[in-house]
Amino acid sequence: MILADIHTHTDYFHGQNTVQEMYNAAVNSNLQYYGFSEHTPLPEGFSCILYREGDMNLAFENYVHDVLELKEKVNELNKTTLSRIPEVLLGMELDFTPEFPEYMDGLIAKYPFDYVIGTIHFIGSQSIGRWNAEEATQEEKYAFFESYYECTRQLAKYGKTDIIAHPDFVKIHCAEDFHAWIETKRAQECLHETCKVLKETGMVLEVSTGGLKKACNEIHPNPKMMEIVASYQIPISFASDTHDTQTVAYEFDNLAHFARQYGYKNHTIFINRKPVQLAF
Repeated sequence: MILADIHTHTDYFHGQNTVQEMYNAAVNSNLQYYGFSEHTPLPEGFSCILYREGDMNLAFENYVHDVLELKEKVNELNKTTLSRIPEVLLGMELDFTPEFPEYMDGLIAKYPFDYVIGTIHFIGSQSIGRWNAEEATQEEKYAFFESYYECTRQLAKYGKTDIIAHPDFVKIHCAEDFHAWIETKRAQECLHETCKVLKETGMVLEVSTGGLKKACNEIHPNPKMMEIVASYQIPISFASDTHDTQTVAYEFDNLAHFARQYGYKNHTIFINRKPVQLAF
């Protein structure tokens, strides 16, 4: 049984429910840990059409306040009752923008995070979510995939995050092309090169059911990539990447089965930026 869901969202940016509502859904699950990992505000020149309008810096500050307040309340309750409820962890999903290292450093240092998830939603200034893959040639698509994994290696070498999220997110609008690419020799070389860097830098890789809710309809990372990840014995974390109360711990029985097929028996969470291994 998977005991922790640590990539989750709230209505502060583009989720559907409040911090308290999301936590209430976790209480009704079999989880022992529930980690909040809201998106971070973006540096100048970057934008996401999904985010709420308004001051994202203030929204993020309020998000942290709400999670820390809930965390304190839950800690007190768990001290005084025999029926424990899930522990609360404070995290964030940091958009990797290598052009702005000081901006990223400042966000990481500002709050008492239990963990930081690094994510790639942009390749240069190009949003992956806005990329029109239908207008790209096969050569352009393959080059885009390679650029994505070059960014992944840069993120790992940045060295200030704990987890790398949805490691094949680049496929969301063109899964068939991604599947064709991953069979090529160059793709295999690219993924092996990436996994070597992940191993060398001590990164934890997220395995997530988020992709089951997208058009690609498969777990992140897909089986071909997961084979390579497992061959390097890269530690993993589990996530639903939920944006609403209905998908907390989404399809976690299937997720556990998926990971066991590749030899995994433990998943990693972080408490106060220190890794903790949980059996599943």
